[in-house]
Amino acid sequence: MTSAPTVSVITISFKDLEGLKRTVESVRAQRYEGLIEHIVIDGGSGDEVRDYLSGVRPAFEYWQSEPDGGRYDAMNQGIAHASGDLLWFLHSADRFSEPDVISRAVQALSGKVAARDQWGFGMDRLIGMDRVRGPIPFSLRKFLAGKQVVPHQASFFGSALVDKIGGYDLDFGIAADQEFILRAALQREPVTIERVFCEFDTTGVGSHREPSDVFGDLRRMGDLHGRYPYGGRRISRAYLRGRELYAYNSRFWEGVFGRLSANKEPPG
Repeated sequence: MTSAPTVSVITISFKDLEGLKRTVESVRAQRYEGLIEHIVIDGGSGDEVRDYLSGVRPAFEYWQSEPDGGRYDAMNQGIAHASGDLLWFLHSADRFSEPDVISRAVQALSGKVAARDQWGFGMDRLIGMDRVRGPIPFSLRKFLAGKQVVPHQASFFGSALVDKIGGYDLDFGIAADQEFILRAALQREPVTIERVFCEFDTTGVGSHREPSDVFGDLRRMGDLHGRYPYGGRRISRAYLRGRELYAYNSRFWEGVFGRLSANKEPPG
């Protein structure tokens, strides 16, 4: 009988002790027949965080608290210390939604392919926004067109697949997680599970971005990999530019109507 794959949960943190504690509690609440190793890469948050990390029992598989080169450098360091068959990135303040999330994800994997060669995702719930994300079924064309965003903290990646595609591109900026996911998607179709896996903290910098940044990253991704949602480069870039302008116009009119509604005199 094949043993359950080992899952490495990688958590990055920086000056967020309370959020880190919530994430750790969430990981330790998981009910899974296999081994879960938890790796914490903290960016040097000070003595209070170091004392917490050193005092947790059972101890973490690995932890460090020292300056790093930013979130994706920290995540790459986490990969280097992981020994699991599956890697799961759950950042400080994010939480697994239920105690059986890891078990559900592993059960959904294809038995015909080693866990180390697969990847997949579920859905996440945006805390404070009453919104659930998760593009199921997944479409590479829609992803490249910016119509689908894969929830990174609700995703899991086989370690052999990660070895093949490499770590996060430190030159790609805040969208390096989606560029990483694109590389995985170009290797094989994801396993998708229509279930909320993660409660996602929306206070991070990547949660609130200008349309020009979002669609600029999509154009860069297309050029980097030579993959475009609508045939050639020119028509795809024109399409993305049009969607960018539409996003700005929609936001403008939402603001106008919002102000009109706020200034409207109450009846009577």
